Amino acid sequence: MAKGTLLYFVSDVHGSSLCFRKFVNATGVYKPNVLVLGGDVAGKAIQSIVRGPGGRWNCTFVGNRYELTEGSELTELERVIADHGYYPYRAEPGELEAMEADGTLDDLFLRLMRERLAEWLDIADTRLRPQGVPLYLMLGNDDPPELADMLDQAPWGVHAEGKVVPLDDEHEMISWGYANTTPWHTYREQNEQQLAAAYSAMADKIEHPERAVFNLHPPPFDTQLDDAPALDENLTVQATLGQVQMKAVGSTAVRDIVAERQPLVGLHGHIHESSGIRRLGKKRRGLVLNPGSDYSTGALNGALISLNKDRAEAQLVRG
Repeated sequence: MAKGTLLYFVSDVHGSSLCFRKFVNATGVYKPNVLVLGGDVAGKAIQSIVRGPGGRWNCTFVGNRYELTEGSELTELERVIADHGYYPYRAEPGELEAMEADGTLDDLFLRLMRERLAEWLDIADTRLRPQGVPLYLMLGNDDPPELADMLDQAPWGVHAEGKVVPLDDEHEMISWGYANTTPWHTYREQNEQQLAAAYSAMADKIEHPERAVFNLHPPPFDTQLDDAPALDENLTVQATLGQVQMKAVGSTAVRDIVAERQPLVGLHGHIHESSGIRRLGKKRRGLVLNPGSDYSTGALNGALISLNKDRAEAQLVRG
């Protein structure tokens, strides 16, 4: 790959501490000049570890049953849970059920998200600041808006959403982490008209859109970067003769803004199953890509993009 400004992009780490450590450690492997984290940083569930008789702790995680005493084995289990993207929580019997009943479980969930994100931001500061490698971050559709203030106050890194930021002397980037509407009604969704307005407002501020990077969380519609399992009205995956049926679920607003403004690169995530690189726009000059996500296994999917004035090259990587 030709070397200009080398950008390393990942998205949808969903609380996996292992994936985040790999992300910041990529500076020692790929030697990027810029890191971009494209949203969906928070995990999706609490994993309880319940106090039992005799000072033992009980947990069933990914099909395995654990009964451990407090100490190194319990700490190691908590690390494994965090690396899978869950939030381990040592609970008294019935504690989480009581929280759910009295409406305070969401408060605990948000606290655990904030604690995990604070750890990550400290890691980024410790490892990236000495190297001077810029880091750009944003939330995705699955992230509670209450986490945004933590990105605003990150000791190292820029909360890029809604901004035009320079990547080097010739390339600028815009970022927006909201997604088009989903069946799950996640934290940060907008309809296509709202997305289009947000994209246009940012793109209007770019000096050279033909050299720009558009970091927009959902992939452009009907590009094979947005194929997800088709669901019925009960959110059941549809299959024919045992074969899962796929459906384009990306954003028409993303596709339209890419066609209209002709950016050099589009960075996307959101749809975990559909990694790939495509070319869109006039003369199929611009690159759009989705590295996909396999966070629950601890594997980190990413993309390396070399920016050379009016040209870009990209490759997907996995570590």
